[in-house]
Amino acid sequence: MSIDQNSPSISAPARTALGLRASVNCPHCWGQFPPENLFWISQHANLRGDPLLGSDAQRRFLPTRFNVQGNALDSEGLVCHELACPHCHLSVPRAFLEMRPLFFSIVGTPSCGKSYFLSSLIWRLRQLIPEKFALSFGDADPVANRVLNYYEEQQFYNPNQDALVKLAKTEEFGDLYDSVNYGDQTINYPRPFVFAIRPLQHHPNAGMEAVSAAICLYDNAGESFEPGKDTSSNPVTRHLAQANALFFLYDPTQVPNFRQACQGLSNDPQIVDAQVTARQETTLHEMASRIRRYAGLNQKQRHQRPLVVIVTKFDAWSGLLPSLTLEPPYLPSTHMNLSVLDIPKIEAVSQKLRSLLFRYTPELVSAAEGFSEHVIYIPVSATGQSPTRDERTGLLGMRPRDIQPVWVEVPMLWTLSLWGKGLIPYKKPAQDRQNGFAANS
Repeated sequence: MSIDQNSPSISAPARTALGLRASVNCPHCWGQFPPENLFWISQHANLRGDPLLGSDAQRRFLPTRFNVQGNALDSEGLVCHELACPHCHLSVPRAFLEMRPLFFSIVGTPSCGKSYFLSSLIWRLRQLIPEKFALSFGDADPVANRVLNYYEEQQFYNPNQDALVKLAKTEEFGDLYDSVNYGDQTINYPRPFVFAIRPLQHHPNAGMEAVSAAICLYDNAGESFEPGKDTSSNPVTRHLAQANALFFLYDPTQVPNFRQACQGLSNDPQIVDAQVTARQETTLHEMASRIRRYAGLNQKQRHQRPLVVIVTKFDAWSGLLPSLTLEPPYLPSTHMNLSVLDIPKIEAVSQKLRSLLFRYTPELVSAAEGFSEHVIYIPVSATGQSPTRDERTGLLGMRPRDIQPVWVEVPMLWTLSLWGKGLIPYKKPAQDRQNGFAANS
């Protein structure tokens, strides 16, 4: 099989027969291109040196030769298996060729609990989605996901269940970023976590490939949202404009009047011996400002994509809402052999939490609802327990045997049910949306 390097093209029927999308989105630089324009990553050791990625990287190329399985052959005749973006030359998971991408941006201040939330979220989704919703969920790019997989291993697969575990904070540079050299300019791109979600045989939409999705999660250091941090050479938060949903993590233990209200109700060291205070609504304003700038929204427009305000560390401040019980929001379906998501229950919890937030931090509620048309407030606890202070180092950590996440999966399930176009069946909310598919309980 050969292809003309100067004008490669695949007809629409051929794309359909191969199961390819008409357009591919790069999860790094967010460029769009037809699948036939994808570069391949060479395999032979002699083919090192890429003009954008440096002398140690394998060379990227547009192939002219393929084997019978459709994999490209590099100039030394070795079979290649990995693909790359033609613009930034970074690796593109094959899931992006076959599945619609769903981008999620995770935003929050330093120490708000993003790393703990993400690792607990993915661990819960791996367990719960196949059982409750007849969906497969797994790594689409294990290499890109290795940091998050390591966090999961520390918390949920740790052979020493009594060891104090403290996850590393998200840094502004390092394993979660890739550098690309465009001539004299070096640009740092965020490296996302990528997962594939597909209907299983007994899902109502089994066999409908359009329902499957590649879920792309971006986690930035809180410092990346400081004014002036997003530049042409460091556009690490420009995924915000591409995001199908925004997850803003809000940590009440960083707010003085929240901590004061919790005195006597909580023994959590983050309440009793607080060392972190942050103006979190300023981070939300900065996020909104960047999205308006990159997405071309004027100051009067509200964003049409959902904003989920995830209020972390519920175990530390739950005494402020003693009547709130976070039972799993899943209902058995009378029509399908799976569960449906109880949207009215989630919205009822959201209303109670909104009232609490408005009492103690009205500026946050105002910023959220002034920015997005679709805002929901969801309490979570990534660990289900207060951290323990290490007597030797003074650092806070969690013992793996004590970790019991609460509602960490609900923000993602809520978003996928109402905006996921057929992935998660749900009980209709009071004011039903036009997207998704509903199922009566």
